[in-house]
Amino acid sequence: MAFPSINSFKEQLLDGGARPSLFQMEITWPISIPVGANAALKLPWHCRLSEIPGRGLNNIPFKYAGREIKFAAQATYDNLRLTVINDEAFTVRKGLETWLEYINTRETNISLTQASPTAGGYAGTGVVKQYGKDGTVKQIYTFIDMFPLRIDPIQLDWNNDAQIEEYGVEFAYQYWVPGNLSSSTAEIAGAAING
Repeated sequence: MAFPSINSFKEQLLDGGARPSLFQMEITWPISIPVGANAALKLPWHCRLSEIPGRGLNNIPFKYAGREIKFAAQATYDNLRLTVINDEAFTVRKGLETWLEYINTRETNISLTQASPTAGGYAGTGVVKQYGKDGTVKQIYTFIDMFPLRIDPIQLDWNNDAQIEEYGVEFAYQYWVPGNLSSSTAEIAGAAING
């Protein structure tokens, strides 16, 4: 069999491939965070960098008769990193700072909300949408029970007058699901299997 031609390759990528710049990130703040609604409205326009999540499995090595056998174990989910551009009102940053304060206060070291990573406590929901070049949503990933772990500093510099401020944010979450929350587990599993 001859090596496939470039035309064969192009036929397998008729849509031209997915583009990393065509995305939108949304976060629903916990209802207990007072400035969360304003920050949630701004974030889709201010989140410059996000990611489609990865997923892994731990394994359990076990020795039998001198040979190592590996068994599948728990799923693992890496933290989610975002890069956010800053406006002069610091809308998203204030929302994130308040969220962290409600999880653990600076002075008293206590939680100002229900101390559990649930929607009734200090966790929110994140959604990243991947768009096609036709403007339609092609894929959605929903992050369950997410909350911020760290807000990066903003570098200030007298010599830098031609750039918009930006900063990184790191979130933990319990797990993610492809599709939206209205999709059942069976539908999600079926879509994954059937492609």
